[in-house]
This record gives sequence, C-alpha cells and structure tokens, in this order.
Amino acid sequence: MRKVFESWRQEKVGHFQSILESNGISTLIKNDCISAVEGTTPLDDVLPELWVVNDGDYQMALSILAQFSKEGQRL
Repeated sequence: MRKVFESWRQEKVGHFQSILESNGISTLIKNDCISAVEGTTPLDDVLPELWVVNDGDYQMALSILAQFSKEGQRL
C-alpha cells in the first residue's frame, strides 16, 4: 500500500477515493475518524489519508489525480 493524498478536508479525500475507484484502483482511507481524537492529538498527526491498495497502481493513481487537478481543481 502507498499513500497518494492527505488533507484535513475529509470530503476531498473521499472525492478523490471515488475518482480512483471509478478507474478501477482499489483504495483505503486511513484516519477517517478524526473527530474521535479532536482536541487530544495534533491534527497534522491524524489527517485523513488516501492509500492505493496495490503498489502497482501507485503511478496510475498519481497520474489520474494530477490530470484531475489540471482541470481546475486543486489537490
């Protein structure tokens, strides 16, 4: 597994997960329950993270997300 994206904005992580999944790339979101530790742990330590399950999909995932950002969306 390899991390391809992280953000404090959970909805953006979920949106990028949907994009990758719709392109046949299996993903996993880590740290998606940040409200459970809110106030007790520095936010930078528990940012929601988007990971690709198969290392072989890593470059394709980065390429897809980069292309998406070129369409006027910021990563």
